[in-house]
Order: sequence, then structure tokens, then C-alpha cells
Amino acid sequence: MGTSIHQEVPVEPETTNLEIALLASDQTKAFAILDTASRHYETFECISGIIVPALDRIGSGWEKGDLALSQIYMSGRICEEYIESLNLVSESTLIDQPKIAIAVLEDHHTLGKQTVLSACHAAGLTVTDYGAGVLAEELAEKVLEDGIEILLISALMLRAALKIKVVTDILHEKGSRTKVIVGGAPFIFDETLWQQVGADGMGASATDSLNYIDAFVGGKK
Repeated sequence: MGTSIHQEVPVEPETTNLEIALLASDQTKAFAILDTASRHYETFECISGIIVPALDRIGSGWEKGDLALSQIYMSGRICEEYIESLNLVSESTLIDQPKIAIAVLEDHHTLGKQTVLSACHAAGLTVTDYGAGVLAEELAEKVLEDGIEILLISALMLRAALKIKVVTDILHEKGSRTKVIVGGAPFIFDETLWQQVGADGMGASATDSLNYIDAFVGGKK
């Protein structure tokens, strides 16, 4: 039976300053805040403890009607560019790791994917990145061809989240034992949605995704 893992991430003091910089679309200041924080925290702690909470707050502001969609977009782009600039690839790669892939299904919002991908790289995991805007049937075909054991899917919109059912149905019909872990706003708003689309679990953060992978590796030993 699948599970929904969620761990509370402490909000660091720097989060407020980062939020202010992001809302002002001040990339230089935002990068400076994160660079300073990186001297005190591990890279993944900066991502999960500072960037993610700041974006969560901004997202909540938009949902309440207090912020513009353009502020959401720019905040996401600034953080995405910062994470990409880190080029996180661990010098040590885990031995006998499962075949892992990640994709954004049918939309082009890549911040969530980039955050999880960066965390996986920092943990020494090799992950196949199928990119964004991938169609459900295409994704299922790639997973089957590549023999993927763990598939991480990010979906921003409900329409895209519901399409995951197409992926899981195809995989089940082909007898695949691929574990499908989903994440994104629709699954946070509806805590049972991941089950409805046939996923094996839902991760509310990059930490959750790593926990799933650890559990899978532990189960194979």
C-alpha cells in the first residue's frame, strides 16, 4: 500500500528576507541572501528550509488574492535560476541505486522538478530527467523502455495531475513494477488525490522524495 510522507521543514529567518526580495523581483538581492545562507547551511537545507517556504508563502498570498500571478512567476523563475546555477552533482555516486526518472507532466512549471532533482544530485543519485511538458502516453513509454524503477512526477495544475492516471494505468497494464511518486499543488490541496491517480505515494517536499528512494533501496536489500 502506498503512503503519503510529509515532514515539516523549519522556516529559517532568511526566508522573510528572501520573500521580500522575490516579491520585488530583485534577483541580485535574492541571490545574495541565498549565497550568505549557504555559508551557514548545507545546500539542500537552503533549498528545503529557505527557498521552498518562501515560495509557499508567496503561493498562499496569490491564492488569497493578495499577490499578482506575475509575482508568482518571477519568484519561481528567480529561485529556479539560482538552483540551476548550483549545478549540484555529488562527487560520490551511490552504488546499486535504483533507476530513477523525473518529469513534469503536461505543463512547463519546472521549479518543483528542479528542486527535487537538485536534492537527488546532492545525495549522490543519478536521475534521468525527462523534462517538462511531457505527455502521459509518452512518459509511460519512456519509463518502460528505460526500465525505470522509481518515477517522480510533478504536476502544477489539476488537469495535469489527473493525467497521471493514464501513466499508472499503462504501466500496470504492461506489468511494470515502477513505483510512481507524485508531487505538486493539486496533491497538497487534496490529500487523497495521489491515491485516485494510482500513485504509490505523494511527496510534499524534496525531502519526502529522498525518503521514498531510501525506503525503496532499503526494501531491495
